[in-house]
Amino acid sequence: MHPRSTRPSGRARFAVFATSAVLTMGAALLGTASPAQAAAPRLNQPTPATGWSWVTLTGTADPGAGVQLWEAAYQFRDDMYAATAFFPEDIVSTTATASGQFTLRRRMDSGFRFKVQVDGVFSNSVDVPNVAHPALQVSTTGSSVTVDVVSEPGQPGLPVAVQRQSGTSWTTLVEGSTGENGVYSTVLTNQPAGTQHYRAQVGPDAVNLVTLGTSVVVAVPVGGSGTPTTPPTTPPTTRPSPAPTTPTPKPTTPAPATPKAGDVRFSLVQYNPAGKDTATTKSLNSEYWRITNTTKKTINLKFWYVKDRAGNIYRFPSFSLAAGRSVTVATGKGTNGKPAGWRYWGRTGHLLNNTGDALYLRTGSGKLIDGCNWGNGSGRTAC
Repeated sequence: MHPRSTRPSGRARFAVFATSAVLTMGAALLGTASPAQAAAPRLNQPTPATGWSWVTLTGTADPGAGVQLWEAAYQFRDDMYAATAFFPEDIVSTTATASGQFTLRRRMDSGFRFKVQVDGVFSNSVDVPNVAHPALQVSTTGSSVTVDVVSEPGQPGLPVAVQRQSGTSWTTLVEGSTGENGVYSTVLTNQPAGTQHYRAQVGPDAVNLVTLGTSVVVAVPVGGSGTPTTPPTTPPTTRPSPAPTTPTPKPTTPAPATPKAGDVRFSLVQYNPAGKDTATTKSLNSEYWRITNTTKKTINLKFWYVKDRAGNIYRFPSFSLAAGRSVTVATGKGTNGKPAGWRYWGRTGHLLNNTGDALYLRTGSGKLIDGCNWGNGSGRTAC
């Protein structure tokens, strides 16, 4: 993340009474509203954000007025403060148009309370929920199913429910809560044989104003027979089909080994490319980081993520990194795989701090695999 200049938070005020009186008298003669008669700014109720995404805030104020966003995480909503732009996409101050309209943009990582300030006058406050967006990863060994739920937002303590489809309804198999990295992991034993369908739900959490979100459904073949570890509290309206009389044989190949710290390492970070930082694609894609598989086996990076000190996160989709191979992720936009071994973060502003920052590589369950930090140096490091 790069330093940003402070933007004006409002219009200058006149402090001399005589000048104010003349302006008021002139406004009365001309039939126009004086500043004292101007309507307070108004903030509209926006559509809730889902996971780590941006919410768009709109409203009305005096034409040409400077508008400053104020905010607080919902849990601390009684202690609001002027917002700071942490991400290039954030718009926390602006100027109302000639028709008195304004638009602001803010990244959400929990429920928030917002208001705006114009010339020392505050608008109404709006509470904006954050809809949980869980990602589900499932793997099987015999009749056991390993489940990893990665939540956005990534707060600890969010309620989690893992469910299996039973006919046309869903049975809750186990309940828990997210850990420090927003991840919940469990192993379901004695699962019925055949193709089973699972999903995860995260939320709601009234304290943080996070509402219930449901993952996509994941279908996996299960070899074995049995019953859920936690029987359903309410029988499904439609009974599930009976298990096959001949269970699917267990896999003959062993489950892949769990990656350990150092199996994948940062091999290069270019945090300060030559030239001036601009918002051009060329400039953004000259800022990048590279990780390398140091083992002799292919490693599945699905749900793995890289996070910097400011909280910016790049999460890998379904992606495998072959033994000894590297993948490079550039800050800007582009076509993944062009050139070979390159992927793109899709951001519109530089993220890596030139004077010192750090990157951390974690698995989908939050296990730390590697880290790389730097100070005010040459602009690139081999970690």
